[in-house]
Amino acid sequence: MALSRRAFLPLPVAVALAGCTSLTNDEVEMAIENRSGGARDVTATVTPVAEYDPEDPPEPDFEGSVPPGSRQLVADVAPSPDAGEAPIPTRVHVVAGPYEDVLQVEVTGTGTIDVRITRNGLDAFFAAQD
Repeated sequence: MALSRRAFLPLPVAVALAGCTSLTNDEVEMAIENRSGGARDVTATVTPVAEYDPEDPPEPDFEGSVPPGSRQLVADVAPSPDAGEAPIPTRVHVVAGPYEDVLQVEVTGTGTIDVRITRNGLDAFFAAQD
């Protein structure tokens, strides 16, 4: 007996939701977006400023190649403050091809640290979950 199209209809929705961490995630994720003209080998590390020790640097949260025009997601890279607590200053160290920068963002709750690689350098900011 062949399955009808109706039997397969829920499958794309289930697959789409399986990759969505922001629905139930209470930690901060990182998105690395490559807006430059070519692929970039990227190493990115996210650490709360209070926990960073230059004598014992943390392991990278992401190491890999990011093709042009794409966006890589990395889940659970930093803690988020509880409601009513002060923002957490967070250190973002990114090496992307010829660019290297240490940026600081204020994590105000659950959301995404967006790292953008452009033709002119790097930028990072925190986008809170609505």
